[in-house]
Parts: sequence; C-alpha cells; structure tokens
Amino acid sequence: MDFWEYNEHNIDDKGRLVLPSSFRSAFEEGGVLTLQGSFVAMMQPTRWEQVLRQMTDSGQYSTRELNYIKSFVTVFRPDGQNRVTIPARLRERAGLQREVALIGMGKHIAIYPRDAWLAIESDMAAGSDLDERLADAL
Repeated sequence: MDFWEYNEHNIDDKGRLVLPSSFRSAFEEGGVLTLQGSFVAMMQPTRWEQVLRQMTDSGQYSTRELNYIKSFVTVFRPDGQNRVTIPARLRERAGLQREVALIGMGKHIAIYPRDAWLAIESDMAAGSDLDERLADAL
C-alpha cells in the first residue's frame, strides 16, 4: 500500500499516537516503527523486510551498522482505539513531543515533530522555484 497524505496529530503522555483513519486499514494487523534519520518511519512489515534485505544485500552496511539500525525497530499492533505506542527511545532520538506531523512518503509514513516539518515547508517555500515547477508538471 502506498501512503500519500499529510496529517497532524498529538502524542499523549504515554507515548501513544492515534492512527489517522486513512492509515488504519494498512496497519490493522500491525506494523513497524523505526528511526530513519531525523524522523520515525512507520511501515508495513513486508516493506521493512524489503528495506532490510536491500540494505543487507547492498554491501554498504557493516554487520555492526545493521545491528545498530535494527536496534531501533519496534513492531506494533494498534490497540482498540487505533493507538500506536512510539517507544521513548524513538521519540527522544527524533525529537517527537506532543504535536507531530505524519507525512505519507509513498512506501512509509514519516513522523516528524510538527514544528520541524513546518520549518522544512517554510524552507522549501522560501527562495525556491518549486511552486512554478510543480505548476508546470501538473
């Protein structure tokens, strides 16, 4: 399943995030959370398996690096209220606090601190010809 949507949500005091309704069916049976650079990535288990296989087969990562990457993986299953718990370790590394932005990036969902994502949007809008190029493309 591909994800192409933007949502703003809050993480509660227990580290739980309510899945947006548009993402729920994809994660009914569970999913994977992992650190991906400056954000937390949420993906279906089969996608994570593909990513891990690609990284392993590429030869670009040592066993030590792969073990480090795998140490951030958390398998989840939404609870009865469609909440997913993001472990404190992942929240801390990605700077996630209360307000977050969930961005569908195709094969995964990126979870950013909302203010960090808004800063990225602002940077892209300032001094960029992206708007004109998008208008031409569409």
